Amino acid sequence: MKRAPLLLAFAWVMALVATLGSLYYSEVRLFLPCELCWYQRIFMYPQAVILGLALWRQDFGVWPYGLALSLIGGSISALHLLEQRFPDLFTLACKPPVPCGTEYIPQFPIPLQALLAFLLIALSMALLSREARGPA
Repeated sequence: MKRAPLLLAFAWVMALVATLGSLYYSEVRLFLPCELCWYQRIFMYPQAVILGLALWRQDFGVWPYGLALSLIGGSISALHLLEQRFPDLFTLACKPPVPCGTEYIPQFPIPLQALLAFLLIALSMALLSREARGPA
């Protein structure tokens, strides 16, 4: 259990940075989020709260919730990234005013940023699950 607090803290920081980053993009840079962006936010924002509370309470049993939210959110991010890279292959029902193929930062697309955050949180939660179970 010696690594558990660090893994949980890392996952919480990732969720917090991703949440604040998405708010920065929409509220400061005025990037309008598309429909898939909203779905990704639905799976990231709660993690900033849930993982933060779990860290404060030292509740290492939180890993299934963080893992589930990250795997679903990461899947949406991967789909969004594919939509941006191969728009002719997908016909997602993204409604105006912002199509899901819109790229605000082509060098480091926002769905890729979200996917990396989800993957890092999922990895942290998987490692935390091993720590929480104790020695084999």
